[in-house]
Amino acid sequence: MRGITKSFAGNSVLAGVSLRAAAGEVHALVGENGAGKSTLMKVLAGVHRPEGGEILIEGRPVHFTSPADALAHGVAMIYQELSLAPHLTVAENIFLGREPLRFRPLGVVAKRELNERAGRLLEDYGFRIDPRAVVGRLSAAARQLVEIARATAEARRVVVMDEPTSSLTAHEAEDLFRLIRDLKGRGLAVVYISHRLEELGEVADRLTVLRDGREVYEGAWGELSQGEIIRHMAGRELKDIFPPRAAQRGAALLRVEGLTRKGKFEDVTFEARAGEVVGLAGLAGAGRTELVEAVFGAQPFDGGAVYLNGAKFNAPDPARAVGRGLGLLTEDRKRTGLCPDQTLARNLTLANVGALVKRWVLSRGREREAAREYVERLRVRPPDPERVAGRLSGGNQQKVLLGRWLFAGSRVFLLDEPTRGVDVAARAEIYRAVNRLAEGGVAVVMVSSDLPELLGMADRILVMRRGRLVAELDAKRTTQEEVLTYATLEEEFEIRNDE
Repeated sequence: MRGITKSFAGNSVLAGVSLRAAAGEVHALVGENGAGKSTLMKVLAGVHRPEGGEILIEGRPVHFTSPADALAHGVAMIYQELSLAPHLTVAENIFLGREPLRFRPLGVVAKRELNERAGRLLEDYGFRIDPRAVVGRLSAAARQLVEIARATAEARRVVVMDEPTSSLTAHEAEDLFRLIRDLKGRGLAVVYISHRLEELGEVADRLTVLRDGREVYEGAWGELSQGEIIRHMAGRELKDIFPPRAAQRGAALLRVEGLTRKGKFEDVTFEARAGEVVGLAGLAGAGRTELVEAVFGAQPFDGGAVYLNGAKFNAPDPARAVGRGLGLLTEDRKRTGLCPDQTLARNLTLANVGALVKRWVLSRGREREAAREYVERLRVRPPDPERVAGRLSGGNQQKVLLGRWLFAGSRVFLLDEPTRGVDVAARAEIYRAVNRLAEGGVAVVMVSSDLPELLGMADRILVMRRGRLVAELDAKRTTQEEVLTYATLEEEFEIRNDE
């Protein structure tokens, strides 16, 4: 790609960006949210047409008018915003438009062959997913794996991976890295976008850094330290990604006793105290998301009890949970958290609309005033309460959702993958916001597949495996290896408390 330019509504997004990737090479593409990474790759994938510059495949100029056109030239892309058809099965999504047919003139799909081919592909990749499962019923991690399988099955020359591990656990990410090494061995070029700089060393051969729509560095991987990469991304030195926290632990604000939901989790007991961050670790399918959704009342449970401020929380549902001081930042902000077509102000105040009502009339002035307060507190950019939330970067969307529960007066924050798809600088701001919450006397339960994040932010780490709580570890004294050991071993363990 040479000198690619692109703008939207008069705003320049790409200004003369170039990028090259060779056969058998992984080219890492990094930058803060809004730097232009995804836009550049969508130009390559035929989603956007550039206003200037050119694309060359094997030295020959090409002009892509659609994603199908790019795919015909051997370029496939795994999108950060998954592009799967939720009503179709895994197999139907993987081979969409390329289904095996029984009666070709009539276009009748050979379902058995379709499922068998998809099953073999998933097995080869090490992805434990039923090819007959409906995609809309899968977890975020499983949907990510299906997207990866579909794109890599179609790619012949170039495969673009935009945040492919954002929903994956460390174990699943290792499966992906093995697949990437296989793609390199087959002579494909892989362009890999990720905010997790620590994982790039596993696969990257070259590196390009974008900042504000411009290329600010290109070179072999390993020439820059992680600190130097961050300086190129942010235009400044970023210290203390995991800032220190000066919070005193107080009384238990949340206590869960013997909580059980058949087939999801069983006999889970834990507590979260004021001023404390409790991490929740485990592989995909361990039951972490289902557990916090049940605590919030978004999913039913079959046995056990939830206590808030020492009082039993009977028959929980989300509306009553919010009223009792619980807030849930969901795993998939685009599907179950954000109202992308509504303004930042409406998203931020959604869980406490009653505070904006005077004499049965909703005050838009109060709404804007409240939004401005929390936009400033959380450093949401751009600081415009009337901006449509779907146009914000991932990091700023997460900050808006945090602000929603602050405005609702939440005392217990359930954060499910709070930094997924968020760049390094925005992650550091979210961590500081979480620390301020804890220092203000709230309790935080943080679900994360990013073990360095849990080690850097949590006071205690609870490890789940196959729906059971198998370990309780002191975050300051444990290691990634120990957490993974408890998350993956077949034997059952008694709960261990290092305190």
